[in-house]
Amino acid sequence: MKVKLPEKLVKPLDYLFIFRPTLFFPVWIITLAGYSAYFTFREQALWWVLDFNIKLVFNFIFVTAVAGATFIYNQLMDISTDKVNKKLFLISEEYVRPKVAKRIANLSLVLSGVYFLATFQFITFVFIAFFTLLWGYLYNFKPFCWKDKAVQGLLVNIGGGFLLFVAGWSMAGGIGLDTALFSLPYMFAFGAVTLLTTIPDYEGDLASGKSTFAVRFGFNITIYLSVIFVFLALILGMYFKDPVISLPSLISIPLYVILLFKRNIPWVFRCIRYPILFLGLILCVQFPYFFILLVINYYLSRIYYLSRFGLDYPTFKVE
Repeated sequence: MKVKLPEKLVKPLDYLFIFRPTLFFPVWIITLAGYSAYFTFREQALWWVLDFNIKLVFNFIFVTAVAGATFIYNQLMDISTDKVNKKLFLISEEYVRPKVAKRIANLSLVLSGVYFLATFQFITFVFIAFFTLLWGYLYNFKPFCWKDKAVQGLLVNIGGGFLLFVAGWSMAGGIGLDTALFSLPYMFAFGAVTLLTTIPDYEGDLASGKSTFAVRFGFNITIYLSVIFVFLALILGMYFKDPVISLPSLISIPLYVILLFKRNIPWVFRCIRYPILFLGLILCVQFPYFFILLVINYYLSRIYYLSRFGLDYPTFKVE
C-alpha cells in the first residue's frame, strides 16, 4: 500500500524526522525487552498484557526523545559522509538548518532529564544519562568519534544497547548482577546486527577516512563474527530459559547461515532487518499495544518519505 500526500502537508514533519523514527524500532525493542526480561528472570514471563501502563508510555516517550537527540548529533557530525552515502539528507542538505537541529536535540535531552528526575526514577535517569554520554558524546564528538573506529564503534553500540536494556529493566524493578547476565544474549544479538550495519556504508566510510569494523577488518571477518554472535545469543538465551530472545535467534540463524555463502548486500540487509522484526513480533505477543505503535511508526514513515522525497522507505523488501 502506497499513500502519497501533498508535499506541503508533510514538510512540517521534517522537524520530527530529524529524530530518525525508523531507528526508534531497535530502541523501543531493546528497551521493552529489558522491561520484559525482569519478569522472565523471575519466572513470571508476561504474555498478552492488555493493561494500559501510562507511566511506561511516558517513560518510552522520553527514552525515545533521548535516543532521537543522539541520532541528531550523529547527523550533525556526519554531514560530509551522508552526502557521499546519499542518505540522511534532512540536515546535510539543510532541509532543517543544523543550528535548529542542535537546539531541538539539546531541548529533548533537557526535558527528558527533568521528566525522569521529577518522577523520582533516579536509577533509570542514571542509565539514560550514561546512554547519552555513549551514543551522544563519545560516539559522535572529537576527540573520541568512536563511530569512526572499528572496535570502539562496536563496543559503544553494544554498550548503548545494554544501557537501554537496563533502563527498561529498571522501569520494572530493581537491578543487580543478574541484570547484566540476563542481558548477554540480547547484547550478542544486538551486536550481530550492529556489525552488519557497517557493511552497506563501506564505500562512504572508506572515502571519508573512517575505520569502521567493515573498513578495518573486511566483509568476511565482519560476517563471520556476526554469525558467531547470533549463535551465542541462541545458546545463552536457551541457557537462561528466555524464549523472548531464544526464538528470534533460532529463526534468524538460517538467514545468517545463508549469508555465509551469499555474501552480498541484499543478504546483509535481510540479516539486519528481519531479526529485529522477529524480536519485535515476540514482544508484540507479550504487549499487544506495542504492535499498534510499530505499525503507526512504520506507515507514518513510509507516507512521509514517499510524499516528501519519493522514496519507498522503510521497507522489508530487499533487492
